[in-house]
Amino acid sequence: IRDTPYKIPLQYCAKDDCCMGKHERLRSALRKMNVPVRYRICLFRWSSLGLPSKILAVPHDDICTHTYLEIKRGARWIVLDATWDKGLSKRFRVNQWNGKVSTKIAVKSIGIFSPKKSAAIVQKQNKAVIVSDLKVNGTFYKAFNEWLARIRKKK
Repeated sequence: IRDTPYKIPLQYCAKDDCCMGKHERLRSALRKMNVPVRYRICLFRWSSLGLPSKILAVPHDDICTHTYLEIKRGARWIVLDATWDKGLSKRFRVNQWNGKVSTKIAVKSIGIFSPKKSAAIVQKQNKAVIVSDLKVNGTFYKAFNEWLARIRKKK
């Protein structure tokens, strides 16, 4: 799942290979293996990712949510973030996970929601929310996706 190329869907119901879609699939796989798992949502700024100024100049909301997982190991919850794929390793930290310790969150968090609030945010994702987000940020997402594709080609 981690190495599925990260890509933000540009239409409602398009295949979701961004943080939400990748972690939905990973959560499903972990639950099938009876691993206790929960969603976590944090806030981050696109401007903190070191994106080219040309991409950042495309109108968008700078503050965005990021989805990752926590799994229970013994008495504690550890972070599992499979956001960035290997093809992006020249620009982003691509997590390696040994199944025992936390990975890093893929973005620089400016606030993390509680597990309860995170679950509520995930449940509220519907067509109206997604379509509204795409109206505001769709052109930026397209430019970001294209930039990621160029990074992968530069191997």
